[in-house]
Amino acid sequence: MTAALNAFTSDGYFVITFPEASVPAPMRDDFISTIKAEWLARQSKLTEADAKHLADKVDASWWQQNKTRILRSIGEA
Repeated sequence: MTAALNAFTSDGYFVITFPEASVPAPMRDDFISTIKAEWLARQSKLTEADAKHLADKVDASWWQQNKTRILRSIGEA
């Protein structure tokens, strides 16, 4: 059996098909999760500047929560 990947449109939807048996379930789930993540990212109204600001806030928060443990583990605290 050849594992054909097909793509077409139907009733206003883009459809991707492939034989279920051709891909182990964990790989299939990862593939679908990747497509969903990409779809959500493309639908986002978040600007690059907003994303950078959010990332900086997350990084600062993470460091505040973990700096003592990290510095202790490398012998600087």
